[in-house]
Amino acid sequence: MARKTLSGIALKLTLSAALLTSVSGLSAPAWAQDADANPDFFDLGQVVITARRTEEQLNEAPVAVTVVTDENLGSGRVDQVLDIAKTAPNVMAFDANGLGFVVRGVGSQAMQGLNSETGVGLFLDEVYMGRPDAAPVYLDDLERTEVVRGSQSTLYGRNTIGGAVNLVTREPGDVSAVETELSYGSNGYARARLAFDQPMGDGNWLTRGYLSYTKAPDGITNLATNQTDLPLTAISGRFTVVGDIGDATSLKFTIDSEKVDDDSMGRWAPLDLALNHQSNLDHSAYKRDRRGGAMLRIDHDFDAFYFSSITAYRKFSQDLVMDGDFSAGPYDPSVGFYALQQGREQEQWQFTQEFRLGSHAGSDLAPGEISWNAGLFYMYEDFDGLEFYELASVPRDMTSRDGLKATAQTYAAFGNISYQVSDALSVHAGARVTRETKSGDVEISSPAGTFVYGPAQSGSASTETTNFSPEAGFGYQLNDNTLVYGRFATGFKSGGIAQFFNADGSVNTYRPETSRTFELGLKTSLMDDRVSLGVNLFNTEWKDMQSNVFISDIQRVTANASSATSRGLELSLDAALSDELTFGATYGYLDARFDSFQYSFYSATTGSTQTVDYSGNAIPLSPKHSASLSLGWERELKNGLEAFANGTYSYRSEYTFDPVGAYKQAPTHLVDVAVGVRGGDWEASLWAKNLLDEKYLSNYFLMSGAHVGIASPGRTVGMTVSKTW
Repeated sequence: MARKTLSGIALKLTLSAALLTSVSGLSAPAWAQDADANPDFFDLGQVVITARRTEEQLNEAPVAVTVVTDENLGSGRVDQVLDIAKTAPNVMAFDANGLGFVVRGVGSQAMQGLNSETGVGLFLDEVYMGRPDAAPVYLDDLERTEVVRGSQSTLYGRNTIGGAVNLVTREPGDVSAVETELSYGSNGYARARLAFDQPMGDGNWLTRGYLSYTKAPDGITNLATNQTDLPLTAISGRFTVVGDIGDATSLKFTIDSEKVDDDSMGRWAPLDLALNHQSNLDHSAYKRDRRGGAMLRIDHDFDAFYFSSITAYRKFSQDLVMDGDFSAGPYDPSVGFYALQQGREQEQWQFTQEFRLGSHAGSDLAPGEISWNAGLFYMYEDFDGLEFYELASVPRDMTSRDGLKATAQTYAAFGNISYQVSDALSVHAGARVTRETKSGDVEISSPAGTFVYGPAQSGSASTETTNFSPEAGFGYQLNDNTLVYGRFATGFKSGGIAQFFNADGSVNTYRPETSRTFELGLKTSLMDDRVSLGVNLFNTEWKDMQSNVFISDIQRVTANASSATSRGLELSLDAALSDELTFGATYGYLDARFDSFQYSFYSATTGSTQTVDYSGNAIPLSPKHSASLSLGWERELKNGLEAFANGTYSYRSEYTFDPVGAYKQAPTHLVDVAVGVRGGDWEASLWAKNLLDEKYLSNYFLMSGAHVGIASPGRTVGMTVSKTW
């Protein structure tokens, strides 16, 4: 069996490599001949990032980060937020009715219910998005994405325990322009995008707007209704204005919105159906998401330092209905089978204010020089949500429900200082102090009198937390092209109030999570900057993990029930094989397991105390091996035309979705390719997502001993044309 599995993996690896090579249109000998003929003709170029809240070159930044730039973003390429994880080692993205990332095993994958915060922070133009559901579905009009691995406590407005995902939008252009794009794909996939740049006045003020419409089929056949490819439709837009107020002050204002209507019936199904892209749902289901916000940024350049103010408001709402038993059929009294409905309503809004000061000195310091940054952060959040579960015959306003209304305030001060000890050695240290207060009201009710969530009750609770998170590190320049760096960092993820009640009738509250990470890395450039190599070793100890645990046969709460250790290795390689061909590869090794995860509860069904022990089990969504290969090719043709092609192969070894580990997702091999031609102001391409039509789950849970999941999209092929005026 093992030999068969290994041979199957080898076959898929070979097939994927062959596909990517054929897409590129060139071979290694061509590179060798070009390099020998003109060794100074090509290199990798420079990628500028702001992962450490200052502009610096990717290959010189002492931080583990994976970047996707604008040429690789768009229809048929890296198109959704979930796609960001494909080429990032030891990173997973999942959609559990709300987007989440797991970086090096650290995230929020062991929690369910309302009022959960992300373990990996998501930032849109440096504005923190406080909820998993607040993340946009599509990566529209972005300049780049950055996945920063490891806890961040001294540079970001909001601390984040597992890492950070930065979405950086495109800035307005300084000439008038209009951009259009149309895409069409299999099973009715369609997308249209429009953007414009328009200078105002004498050119000191620039504006940019975009509007996007997407219709994406779910690729699932519902056997109960004989419906296939029910769609998700998304409409999103953004408007940005930037300009200068005097010689030293600049302003940026952005407003954005996204509306997503998903009519795919929820897609949950038993595994034999789910893995065949089928479901069997008879209760009408849908999801309606609305999200958006506004941001005002002011930057002022003083002679001795800079000052930034980022003021933002964001809001999210959701109306979700699912088939509660994930199957079809009327009530059968012989087996106790009901047609059920299940759902969620939630609204959240937040106000954030961040002030930041910093020196003009960047990462290029002379011996004896220092650079520094400091900041203050404030966040107010208001949340109102409920979950309901009931017989389908009961009107929605009569369903049993479990609701939570909560508010939270966060105050933080953070700073970091770097000192250049010598030409080769630099050291840095920083810290964050966070103060949080939360309060909430929880209520269980049952207007129909069925009391699915238990007896009617209500209660209130409040929490207060103060946390100190230090960080320290060093960088050592072995030579002009090689940097060795190390870091000790602490992480902090907020505690809170859940919508549950404890066994004694009190409102369920839980404490913060904390982590400690030791990391050692190397970045080097080879062959006259044609090759860039990165290596990272890390060890993370994760304490007081917030997890769902049972306190009876059916009742659960959120508790700080577990601890874990995550350790591993990350490799990244980028190479300019010729002036036409680029190559990239990543690999991650991860050993992430629960050190301790044990709890007990009294079971009325068995009449005895049951002990649950997941100690030693793998952390969910933490495959031991992750890897990617990518190729990009461009060639000038006659008449000012240019041909291009790119491809990405992403591999994940088996992993689990929950601490139980009863179901293990088999290894996945995903291939995305695109090929096309462009002129001066237009482009046309053919593309395929999941070219090998890999069958795997995007989500899973264990329900009363039954395995239920959602299938990830199968193969989608399409074409895209775009033009700029």
